[in-house]
Order: sequence, then C-alpha cells, then structure tokens
Amino acid sequence: LFLPMVTAKDTPSPVHHQQRQQTHPSSLILEIKFRKSRKVMVSRLVLALTVLLAHCAIVVFAAPPNDRCVDAVFLEPFEPVDGDNTDANYDYINQGVCGPRSDRRALWYEIQGKGKVVTVYVCTNNEKITDYGVFHTCNTQQCVGAPPQQVEPANCDTGDANIFSFEAELGEDYFVHVRSDTLDPEGTNFTIWYTEPTDEPTMAPSESSMRYDAVSLVSIAISAVGCWLFGAAIM
Repeated sequence: LFLPMVTAKDTPSPVHHQQRQQTHPSSLILEIKFRKSRKVMVSRLVLALTVLLAHCAIVVFAAPPNDRCVDAVFLEPFEPVDGDNTDANYDYINQGVCGPRSDRRALWYEIQGKGKVVTVYVCTNNEKITDYGVFHTCNTQQCVGAPPQQVEPANCDTGDANIFSFEAELGEDYFVHVRSDTLDPEGTNFTIWYTEPTDEPTMAPSESSMRYDAVSLVSIAISAVGCWLFGAAIM
C-alpha cells in the first residue's frame, strides 16, 4: 500500500493548537478585575504619598510666628514666655553682630521702654546654651548690648538665667534676639521674661517747671537780702 508521507509542516504544532483555543470568559473577567484593582491601589498609594509629603512640608518647614523681627512677640514685665528656635531661620551672617552667636537661628521678642532700667532673663529647658542680644531697631545692627557668652546652659529648673540690664527710654521699642548656641538639628527650648522697677518712671523736668524754679530761687534770694538789710538798719 502506498501511504502518503506526512511532513512536520502538515502536522499541527501544539503552539498553533493553543492559539486556536479561545480564552474562557471567566478568565477575562478575573483579568479585568485585577487590572482595575491594581489601578485603584496605585491611585490610593499616590494619594497617600502626596498627603504625607504635604504634611511633612508643613511640619518640617513651618517657621515660628516670631521668626522675624517685625513679627516679634510683645513681652509684659514679670510674665515669662516659652520659646523654641528649632525651626527658626538665620538673621545674621556674622556671629558677633550683637553679642555672641548672632549668626545662629533665633526668635524675636519686643519690649516697650517706660523710662526704667529693664533686666532681661533667659533660661533653657533642654540643657542647651542660649544666647541673646538686644537691638534698638528692626532690620538694623543698632545693638543696645548683650550678656557675656555662656559656657554652660542656664537651666530653668535650677533657677539659673542669662541676665542683661539696660535703660529703656520712655516710648522706645527694643527687640531681643534669642538664639541657639548649637548647630544641632534641635535648637533651644527656653523661657524669657523681664523685670523693671514698679515705681513711676522718672520724668525729665519740663522747661516751664525749670523757669518756675529759677524765679522762685531769685525771689528767695531777694527776700533774704532784704531781711538782712532790714536787720542791719535796726541795729
């Protein structure tokens, strides 16, 4: 018998056979569901990362409200105020603009002069050295003065403080620049307050009162001379 020769070309391959098979509908449904769930997961992940980055930006880079001199916190006498200059900016390039460590990150506080001697106190709550200087005007280098540079922290819990006194003219504003004496990521957590005499401020005599005093002295002198002449005439 003559049998026809069957070549490899005429024999259907397994690959071609598989390609002819149709995908089951249930498999298509599962694949579609998987793709949709994957898109949802990616969208949620992107949203979560966006919220996290936004939150970090607000927390990490938010400067304190009194980070600039023009936004200085107003101080009342004998009333302590807490501060933390960890996230504050740097105001000066040179370290000795007004006292030591002027080039470190700092916060600003304002004192209004009443014609009295003001004494500023600053102590630290996290065992880090805190320095400060007193300026007469914002955005200038008009330095009133500063305490000596600290070599050890003036801790609040032990009753220590970094102290500086100056005479605050009546109606003049003064600005205290409180800075950290460390380059650590964590700044100084401190407490600041000031005291002044509780009596009325000393006022300069007015021109009218000075003229009145001069006239009074002349009148007293004339009266004394008249009395002396009268007494001499009687004798």
